[in-house]
Amino acid sequence: MSNSTTIKVSVRTRDALRQLADREGLTFDAQIEKLIQRERRRIIGAQLASDPLSADDQAVLDASASDVVDASG
Repeated sequence: MSNSTTIKVSVRTRDALRQLADREGLTFDAQIEKLIQRERRRIIGAQLASDPLSADDQAVLDASASDVVDASG
């Protein structure tokens, strides 16, 4: 990691992050990146869930799901 910075968090937050990172064998940095990625996906999912899919969009998703099932079988 060539560029780094220090952030201030509570001891409780630091310990919780350490526990998560240790459980998955990750560094603090990697665990934070993973949490950020999950949060971004959650936000995108919430945005998608709040707006109903058009018939065309649903057809694309259904076709994609069928392709995944076919490829795994």
